[in-house]
Amino acid sequence: MTKKLIIAASLVALFVFGGVCGFAVAVGIVKRTLNEEHFIEHRISEDTGRLKLTPEQVAKARPSYDQLRQDLGKAKADAVLAIVDAAVKQARELAPLLTPEQQKEFKILSDERRLRFEKKAKP
Repeated sequence: MTKKLIIAASLVALFVFGGVCGFAVAVGIVKRTLNEEHFIEHRISEDTGRLKLTPEQVAKARPSYDQLRQDLGKAKADAVLAIVDAAVKQARELAPLLTPEQQKEFKILSDERRLRFEKKAKP
C-alpha cells in the first residue's frame, strides 16, 4: 500500500511540475509574441530570409514595417481602452447591488486594481 501511495504522489507531483513548467513557457512565448518590436523584427527577418529580399528591397519596404508597428501599437492601445471600459461598466453594474459595508470594501478593491493596472501600464 505504501509503494502505491508513493507512486501516486510522485505522479501527481510530476503532473503539477509539468503543468507549471508548461505554463511558464507559454507565458514567455505569449509575452514575446505580443511585443510589437519583437514581432516586427521577426517579421522583417523572416520576410528577408524566405523571400530572399535584397538590401535595397528591405530599405524600400522599411516604411511599411514602420506603419505596421504604428498600427499594432494603436490596436494594442485600443484593446487596453476597451478592457478598461468593460471593467468600469461591470463595476458600475455591481456597485448598486452591494450593501454599504460591501461598497466600502469594493472601493478599496477598486483602488487596488487601479493601482495594479497603473503599475503594469508604466513602461
